[in-house]
This record gives sequence, structure tokens and C-alpha cells, in this order.
Amino acid sequence: MVYGSITDYSSYADSYLSNYPRPSFLGHIKRTAPIPPQEEEERFEAKRAAHANVWLLVPAMTGTVAYYLFTSIFRGIRQREEEDKAVAGKIGSVVYTGIVTAGLSAYIYSVLILADGHLMDVYWPIAGAITVQLLYFAAVYTWLYRLDYSSFSAEVEDEPIEELLTFLYFSITNFATTGSSVFPESITARLLVGLQVLFLVFSFTMGLVFFTNP
Repeated sequence: MVYGSITDYSSYADSYLSNYPRPSFLGHIKRTAPIPPQEEEERFEAKRAAHANVWLLVPAMTGTVAYYLFTSIFRGIRQREEEDKAVAGKIGSVVYTGIVTAGLSAYIYSVLILADGHLMDVYWPIAGAITVQLLYFAAVYTWLYRLDYSSFSAEVEDEPIEELLTFLYFSITNFATTGSSVFPESITARLLVGLQVLFLVFSFTMGLVFFTNP
């Protein structure tokens, strides 16, 4: 009789199909074990709780839509008589972006806490939060550029699609800290960029902490 043979699989507790050696993605052999019911329940609860906390992303999603609509409706406020409105728009953008950043950070933190070490089980919620963040900042950058063209050192054609793609590119490169041909020039633009970088630092730090010490 050969240990672990197909004919005698039921005789050994450690030789069920779920434990049988199989090649991994990288090609080496690994042994997988069945997930205990209690752990499976904990992982399910983590996923359900992550979905329940989606309301923390509502300010970011609402702001994304609102700023894109504002950019389409108001095609620039550069006249002297509208200067007060432009200043109010800049201050409002910074304050609201602070609220959005706090909500996104709270969501990332809650997801990591509820994951309880099973980080891959909450990969998509975290990836979704980062995507929402990238789209939001692209929208608010576009809105700020419409309020004041001198906010960024960028030459963009007066086309909504090109503006959107340009500042989406800027949002992605800013989050990835790779640098781009677009630079923030005004204080408002630099504050917004600073908030996005702070969110990156927070997300990376929290992910590293939970990954190394779940």
C-alpha cells in the first residue's frame, strides 16, 4: 500500500484532496489546507463589514460627480467681478477635499482592521477606494484649473475630455509619486496635492503595518 494513494485517501487525515500538493502560480509545489469554519466565518464578516462601511466613500463619489458637473457648467470664472466667487470656490474645494480625504482614510483603516490579517480578502474594497480617490482628485484639479488657469503649469486645450484626461493623468502620477509635466503653482493647488500625498502616505503606512504585523 502506498501512502497517499488514490485507493487509500480516506485513511489519512492529512491527505484529503484539499491538502494534496499542487503547483502554485510561480511553479513551486505548495500544500493547501482546508479553511476552518470559524476562520471562514471571520473572513465573511470582514467582507460584509467592508461593504457596510462604503458610506465613508460617499463624499468622494458625490464630490467627483459634482466637480465634473461644475466644470461643465461654469467654463471659468476669471472676470474681476467674479473674483470673490473664485476665492470661495478655492476655499470650499480645500475644505471639502479635507473631508473626502478623512472619509477615505477612515474607510481604509476600517477595512484593514476588519480584515484581521486576511488582506487579500479585502483587496477589491481597498482597490475601489483608491480608484475613487484618483477620480475625485482628477475632478477637483480640473475644477480648480477652470476657476484659475494659473493654478497649474499646464497647457491644455479648451476641451472637457482633454482636461479630464490630463488631470486624471496628473492624479495618478501624483499618487504614484512619479512626477509629471503638470505642476501645481497656486497655494490652493499645492494644498490639494498635499492632501492627496498625505492619503498615499497613510494608506501605504497602514497597509505595511497590517501586512507585517496582522
